[in-house]
Amino acid sequence: MISKLINLKDDKIKPKWFLRQAGRHIPEYFTIRNKHNSFIDFCLDENSIVKATILPLKYYNIDAAILFSDILLLPHFLGQKVTFKKGLGPKLEKIRIDKDFFKKDFDLNNFISIKNAIFKIKKTLHPSKDLIGFCGAPWTLACYMIEGGSSKDYSKTRTFLWNNEEIFFKLINKLIKDCADFLEYQYLAGCTVLMIFDTWSSMIPDRYWVKFGIEPIKSIIDRLRTKNVNCPIIGLPFKSGEMLIQYSYESLVDVVSIDWKTNLDWVLKNINNNVITQGNLDPAILSCDNQLAIKKEVHRILDLTQKKCHIFNVGHGLTPEVKIENVKYVIKLIDDYY
Repeated sequence: MISKLINLKDDKIKPKWFLRQAGRHIPEYFTIRNKHNSFIDFCLDENSIVKATILPLKYYNIDAAILFSDILLLPHFLGQKVTFKKGLGPKLEKIRIDKDFFKKDFDLNNFISIKNAIFKIKKTLHPSKDLIGFCGAPWTLACYMIEGGSSKDYSKTRTFLWNNEEIFFKLINKLIKDCADFLEYQYLAGCTVLMIFDTWSSMIPDRYWVKFGIEPIKSIIDRLRTKNVNCPIIGLPFKSGEMLIQYSYESLVDVVSIDWKTNLDWVLKNINNNVITQGNLDPAILSCDNQLAIKKEVHRILDLTQKKCHIFNVGHGLTPEVKIENVKYVIKLIDDYY
Protein backbone atom coordinates (compact mmCIF):
# COMPACT_ATOMS: atom_id res chain seq x y z
CA MET A 1 0.00 0.00 0.00
CA ILE A 2 2.96 2.33 0.63
CA SER A 3 4.30 1.51 -2.83
CA LYS A 4 0.86 2.13 -4.30
CA LEU A 5 0.59 5.55 -2.64
CA ILE A 6 4.04 6.60 -3.84
CA ASN A 7 3.54 5.34 -7.38
CA LEU A 8 0.04 6.78 -7.83
CA LYS A 9 0.35 9.90 -5.62
CA ASP A 10 -3.29 9.35 -4.66
CA ASP A 11 -4.14 11.16 -1.41
CA LYS A 12 -7.07 8.79 -0.85
CA ILE A 13 -4.58 5.97 -0.13
CA LYS A 14 -3.71 6.22 3.57
CA PRO A 15 -1.09 3.66 4.67
CA LYS A 16 -0.11 3.17 8.29
CA TRP A 17 2.73 1.41 10.08
CA PHE A 18 4.98 2.13 13.06
CA LEU A 19 8.72 2.61 13.38
CA ARG A 20 10.22 -0.16 15.54
CA GLN A 21 6.86 -1.95 15.49
CA ALA A 22 8.60 -5.33 15.81
CA GLY A 23 10.00 -4.51 19.21
CA ARG A 24 9.99 -4.80 22.95
CA HIS A 25 6.44 -3.58 23.60
CA ILE A 26 5.11 -6.98 22.41
CA PRO A 27 5.59 -9.75 25.04
CA GLU A 28 6.31 -12.50 22.47
CA TYR A 29 9.33 -10.52 21.31
CA PHE A 30 11.25 -11.65 24.40
CA THR A 31 10.43 -15.29 23.73
CA ILE A 32 12.23 -14.95 20.42
CA ARG A 33 15.04 -12.74 21.77
CA ASN A 34 15.87 -14.94 24.76
CA LYS A 35 16.77 -17.88 22.53
CA HIS A 36 19.97 -16.06 21.54
CA ASN A 37 23.15 -15.30 23.45
CA SER A 38 23.53 -11.90 21.81
CA PHE A 39 21.43 -9.35 19.97
CA ILE A 40 23.66 -9.67 16.90
CA ASP A 41 23.01 -13.43 16.87
CA PHE A 42 19.29 -12.62 17.06
CA CYS A 43 19.56 -10.28 14.07
CA LEU A 44 21.33 -12.94 12.01
CA ASP A 45 19.11 -15.92 12.80
CA GLU A 46 16.90 -16.63 9.81
CA ASN A 47 13.87 -18.02 11.66
CA SER A 48 13.99 -15.37 14.38
CA ILE A 49 14.12 -12.58 11.79
CA VAL A 50 10.98 -14.01 10.18
CA LYS A 51 9.11 -14.37 13.48
CA ALA A 52 10.04 -10.90 14.77
CA THR A 53 9.22 -9.20 11.45
CA ILE A 54 5.78 -10.81 11.18
CA LEU A 55 4.92 -10.51 14.89
CA PRO A 56 3.35 -7.00 14.87
CA LEU A 57 1.08 -7.93 11.96
CA LYS A 58 -0.52 -10.53 14.22
CA TYR A 59 -1.55 -7.70 16.54
CA TYR A 60 -2.19 -4.76 14.24
CA ASN A 61 -3.96 -4.05 10.96
CA ILE A 62 -1.02 -2.24 9.38
CA ASP A 63 0.14 -1.89 5.80
CA ALA A 64 3.80 -2.86 6.04
CA ALA A 65 6.28 -5.09 7.78
CA ILE A 66 9.76 -3.75 8.47
CA LEU A 67 12.57 -6.25 8.40
CA PHE A 68 13.80 -7.07 11.89
CA SER A 69 17.45 -6.04 11.86
CA ASP A 70 19.78 -3.35 13.18
CA ILE A 71 21.70 -0.54 11.50
CA LEU A 72 24.87 -1.58 13.38
CA LEU A 73 25.23 -4.84 11.47
CA LEU A 74 27.15 -2.85 8.90
CA PRO A 75 29.98 -1.64 11.19
CA HIS A 76 29.96 -5.08 12.86
CA PHE A 77 30.88 -6.67 9.55
CA LEU A 78 33.42 -3.98 8.79
CA GLY A 79 35.40 -5.46 11.66
CA GLN A 80 34.09 -3.38 14.56
CA LYS A 81 32.50 -5.86 16.96
CA VAL A 82 29.14 -4.66 18.30
CA THR A 83 27.62 -5.80 21.60
CA PHE A 84 24.45 -4.76 23.37
CA LYS A 85 24.14 -4.60 27.16
CA LYS A 86 20.82 -4.08 28.91
CA GLY A 87 20.36 -0.45 29.89
CA LEU A 88 23.59 0.64 28.19
CA GLY A 89 22.72 0.37 24.51
CA PRO A 90 25.25 -0.60 21.84
CA LYS A 91 28.98 -0.78 22.46
CA LEU A 92 31.41 -0.86 19.54
CA GLU A 93 35.01 -1.96 19.85
CA LYS A 94 37.58 0.75 19.23
CA ILE A 95 38.65 0.84 15.62
CA ARG A 96 41.50 2.55 13.81
CA ILE A 97 40.21 4.36 10.76
CA ASP A 98 43.42 4.10 8.78
CA LYS A 99 44.72 2.69 5.49
CA ASP A 100 44.07 -0.90 6.59
CA PHE A 101 40.47 -0.07 7.47
CA PHE A 102 39.77 1.32 4.00
CA LYS A 103 41.10 -1.85 2.43
CA LYS A 104 38.36 -3.91 4.07
CA ASP A 105 35.63 -5.16 1.78
CA PHE A 106 32.03 -5.26 2.91
CA ASP A 107 31.13 -8.91 2.33
CA LEU A 108 27.43 -9.39 1.61
CA ASN A 109 27.84 -13.14 2.13
CA ASN A 110 27.57 -12.36 5.85
CA PHE A 111 23.89 -11.62 5.27
CA ILE A 112 22.70 -14.86 3.67
CA SER A 113 20.38 -15.47 6.63
CA ILE A 114 18.77 -12.07 6.05
CA LYS A 115 18.23 -12.83 2.37
CA ASN A 116 16.67 -16.20 3.21
CA ALA A 117 14.47 -14.58 5.86
CA ILE A 118 13.20 -12.05 3.32
CA PHE A 119 12.27 -14.91 0.97
CA LYS A 120 10.26 -16.57 3.77
CA ILE A 121 8.58 -13.34 4.90
CA LYS A 122 7.48 -12.56 1.36
CA LYS A 123 5.77 -15.95 1.15
CA THR A 124 3.66 -15.23 4.24
CA LEU A 125 3.04 -11.52 3.69
CA HIS A 126 -0.18 -10.47 1.95
CA PRO A 127 0.60 -8.99 -1.50
CA SER A 128 -0.96 -5.66 -0.48
CA LYS A 129 1.55 -5.22 2.35
CA ASP A 130 5.04 -3.86 1.78
CA LEU A 131 8.24 -5.25 3.26
CA ILE A 132 10.64 -2.48 4.28
CA GLY A 133 14.40 -2.99 4.26
CA PHE A 134 16.73 -0.39 5.73
CA CYS A 135 20.15 0.84 6.73
CA GLY A 136 21.66 3.62 8.79
CA ALA A 137 22.77 6.79 7.03
CA PRO A 138 26.55 7.28 6.65
CA TRP A 139 26.68 10.15 9.17
CA THR A 140 24.83 8.16 11.85
CA LEU A 141 26.96 5.06 11.26
CA ALA A 142 30.12 7.18 11.47
CA CYS A 143 28.87 8.60 14.79
CA TYR A 144 28.53 5.14 16.32
CA MET A 145 31.82 3.93 14.85
CA ILE A 146 33.90 6.85 16.11
CA GLU A 147 32.09 7.34 19.42
CA GLY A 148 32.01 3.61 20.24
CA GLY A 149 28.32 3.72 21.16
CA SER A 150 25.53 6.15 21.95
CA SER A 151 26.26 9.68 23.13
CA LYS A 152 24.39 12.80 24.17
CA ASP A 153 26.25 15.09 21.79
CA TYR A 154 28.68 12.94 19.73
CA SER A 155 31.47 15.36 20.58
CA LYS A 156 34.17 12.75 19.79
CA THR A 157 32.74 12.41 16.28
CA ARG A 158 32.63 16.14 15.71
CA THR A 159 36.14 16.59 17.10
CA PHE A 160 37.37 13.82 14.80
CA LEU A 161 35.74 15.62 11.88
CA TRP A 162 37.39 18.96 12.71
CA ASN A 163 40.78 17.29 13.22
CA ASN A 164 40.66 14.84 10.33
CA GLU A 165 38.34 16.23 7.67
CA GLU A 166 39.96 14.33 4.81
CA ILE A 167 39.78 10.96 6.62
CA PHE A 168 36.21 11.66 7.71
CA PHE A 169 35.19 12.37 4.11
CA LYS A 170 36.85 9.12 3.08
CA LEU A 171 34.92 7.22 5.78
CA ILE A 172 31.62 8.72 4.63
CA ASN A 173 32.37 7.79 1.02
CA LYS A 174 33.11 4.20 2.01
CA LEU A 175 29.87 4.02 3.98
CA ILE A 176 27.92 5.43 1.01
CA LYS A 177 29.06 2.50 -1.12
CA ASP A 178 28.47 -0.09 1.63
CA CYS A 179 25.00 1.28 2.46
CA ALA A 180 24.00 1.26 -1.21
CA ASP A 181 25.23 -2.31 -1.63
CA PHE A 182 23.34 -3.47 1.47
CA LEU A 183 20.10 -1.78 0.40
CA GLU A 184 20.39 -3.24 -3.09
CA TYR A 185 20.92 -6.66 -1.51
CA GLN A 186 17.68 -6.32 0.49
CA TYR A 187 15.78 -5.10 -2.57
CA LEU A 188 16.96 -7.99 -4.72
CA ALA A 189 15.91 -10.41 -1.97
CA GLY A 190 12.35 -9.03 -2.07
CA CYS A 191 11.97 -5.81 -0.05
CA THR A 192 9.50 -3.47 -1.77
CA VAL A 193 10.40 -0.27 0.13
CA LEU A 194 13.76 0.90 1.50
CA MET A 195 14.47 3.32 4.33
CA ILE A 196 17.58 5.26 5.42
CA PHE A 197 17.75 6.21 9.11
CA ASP A 198 19.80 9.30 9.96
CA THR A 199 19.13 9.14 13.69
CA TRP A 200 21.87 11.60 14.63
CA SER A 201 21.50 14.13 11.80
CA SER A 202 20.82 16.82 14.43
CA MET A 203 24.49 16.51 15.47
CA ILE A 204 25.90 17.54 12.09
CA PRO A 205 27.63 20.96 12.37
CA ASP A 206 25.77 23.55 10.31
CA ARG A 207 28.74 24.11 8.02
CA TYR A 208 28.67 20.42 7.05
CA TRP A 209 24.94 19.70 7.05
CA VAL A 210 24.48 19.50 3.28
CA LYS A 211 27.78 17.65 2.89
CA PHE A 212 26.92 14.92 5.39
CA GLY A 213 23.15 15.15 5.83
CA ILE A 214 22.00 15.41 2.21
CA GLU A 215 24.76 14.55 -0.27
CA PRO A 216 25.43 11.01 1.08
CA ILE A 217 21.71 10.16 0.86
CA LYS A 218 21.60 11.49 -2.70
CA SER A 219 24.72 9.48 -3.58
CA ILE A 220 23.22 6.27 -2.16
CA ILE A 221 20.01 6.76 -4.12
CA ASP A 222 21.92 7.65 -7.30
CA ARG A 223 23.83 4.37 -6.96
CA LEU A 224 20.63 2.42 -6.39
CA ARG A 225 18.81 3.96 -9.34
CA THR A 226 21.72 3.24 -11.70
CA LYS A 227 21.41 -0.41 -10.63
CA ASN A 228 17.66 -0.40 -11.40
CA VAL A 229 16.59 -0.42 -7.77
CA ASN A 230 13.33 1.35 -8.49
CA CYS A 231 11.36 0.88 -5.27
CA PRO A 232 10.28 3.81 -3.05
CA ILE A 233 12.89 5.12 -0.60
CA ILE A 234 12.05 6.75 2.75
CA GLY A 235 14.49 9.08 4.49
CA LEU A 236 14.47 9.97 8.19
CA PRO A 237 16.63 13.04 8.93
CA PHE A 238 15.78 12.94 12.64
CA LYS A 239 15.38 16.32 14.37
CA SER A 240 16.88 18.12 11.38
CA GLY A 241 14.72 21.23 11.86
CA GLU A 242 14.62 23.67 8.97
CA MET A 243 17.12 21.55 7.00
CA LEU A 244 14.34 19.02 6.46
CA ILE A 245 12.94 21.21 3.68
CA GLN A 246 16.22 21.35 1.74
CA TYR A 247 16.56 17.60 2.36
CA SER A 248 13.16 17.05 0.70
CA TYR A 249 14.32 18.86 -2.45
CA GLU A 250 17.88 17.57 -2.79
CA SER A 251 18.24 14.11 -1.22
CA LEU A 252 16.16 12.27 -3.90
CA VAL A 253 14.06 10.41 -1.29
CA ASP A 254 10.44 9.65 -2.17
CA VAL A 255 9.23 10.02 1.41
CA VAL A 256 10.44 12.23 4.26
CA SER A 257 9.77 10.89 7.75
CA ILE A 258 9.03 13.66 10.26
CA ASP A 259 9.88 13.55 13.96
CA TRP A 260 7.40 14.70 16.62
CA LYS A 261 9.26 17.95 17.43
CA THR A 262 8.76 19.38 13.94
CA ASN A 263 5.65 21.42 13.17
CA LEU A 264 3.70 19.37 10.64
CA ASP A 265 1.69 22.32 9.33
CA TRP A 266 4.94 24.18 8.57
CA VAL A 267 6.37 21.09 6.84
CA LEU A 268 3.32 20.63 4.63
CA LYS A 269 3.42 24.29 3.55
CA ASN A 270 7.14 24.25 2.69
CA ILE A 271 8.12 20.73 1.68
CA ASN A 272 8.84 19.61 -1.89
CA ASN A 273 5.40 18.84 -3.35
CA ASN A 274 6.78 15.78 -5.13
CA VAL A 275 7.74 14.19 -1.82
CA ILE A 276 5.36 12.27 0.44
CA THR A 277 5.38 12.81 4.20
CA GLN A 278 5.37 10.24 6.99
CA GLY A 279 5.14 10.31 10.78
CA ASN A 280 4.96 13.15 13.34
CA LEU A 281 3.08 11.33 16.14
CA ASP A 282 4.99 11.43 19.42
CA PRO A 283 5.64 7.75 20.34
CA ALA A 284 5.51 8.66 24.05
CA ILE A 285 1.78 9.32 23.77
CA LEU A 286 1.31 5.60 23.16
CA SER A 287 2.57 4.92 26.68
CA CYS A 288 0.07 7.21 28.41
CA ASP A 289 -3.33 6.49 29.97
CA ASN A 290 -5.09 9.47 28.38
CA GLN A 291 -7.13 8.29 25.39
CA LEU A 292 -8.55 11.78 24.85
CA ALA A 293 -5.02 13.12 24.36
CA ILE A 294 -4.26 10.28 21.94
CA LYS A 295 -7.43 11.01 19.97
CA LYS A 296 -6.65 14.73 19.73
CA GLU A 297 -3.11 14.10 18.48
CA VAL A 298 -4.14 11.49 15.94
CA HIS A 299 -6.94 13.72 14.65
CA ARG A 300 -4.54 16.69 14.46
CA ILE A 301 -2.34 14.74 12.06
CA LEU A 302 -5.28 13.30 10.12
CA ASP A 303 -6.88 16.74 9.73
CA LEU A 304 -3.66 18.29 8.44
CA THR A 305 -2.96 15.45 6.00
CA GLN A 306 -6.53 14.68 4.91
CA LYS A 307 -5.90 15.99 1.39
CA LYS A 308 -2.19 15.17 1.33
CA CYS A 309 -0.21 12.05 0.50
CA HIS A 310 0.86 10.98 3.98
CA ILE A 311 1.89 7.73 5.67
CA PHE A 312 0.66 7.58 9.25
CA ASN A 313 3.50 6.74 11.61
CA VAL A 314 5.26 7.82 14.76
CA GLY A 315 8.07 10.38 14.74
CA HIS A 316 10.55 7.79 15.98
CA GLY A 317 10.52 4.18 17.17
CA LEU A 318 8.03 2.59 19.54
CA THR A 319 9.54 2.16 23.01
CA PRO A 320 9.18 -0.81 25.39
CA GLU A 321 6.68 1.20 27.47
CA VAL A 322 4.17 1.49 24.62
CA LYS A 323 0.81 -0.14 25.36
CA ILE A 324 -0.58 -2.52 22.77
CA GLU A 325 -4.13 -1.28 23.42
CA ASN A 326 -3.04 2.29 22.58
CA VAL A 327 -1.58 1.23 19.24
CA LYS A 328 -4.80 -0.62 18.45
CA TYR A 329 -6.78 2.48 19.47
CA VAL A 330 -4.73 4.66 17.08
CA ILE A 331 -5.39 2.24 14.23
CA LYS A 332 -9.13 2.27 15.01
CA LEU A 333 -9.13 6.09 15.04
CA ILE A 334 -7.47 6.14 11.61
CA ASP A 335 -9.85 3.54 10.15
CA ASP A 336 -12.91 5.31 11.59
CA TYR A 337 -11.71 8.70 10.30
CA TYR A 338 -11.61 7.50 6.69
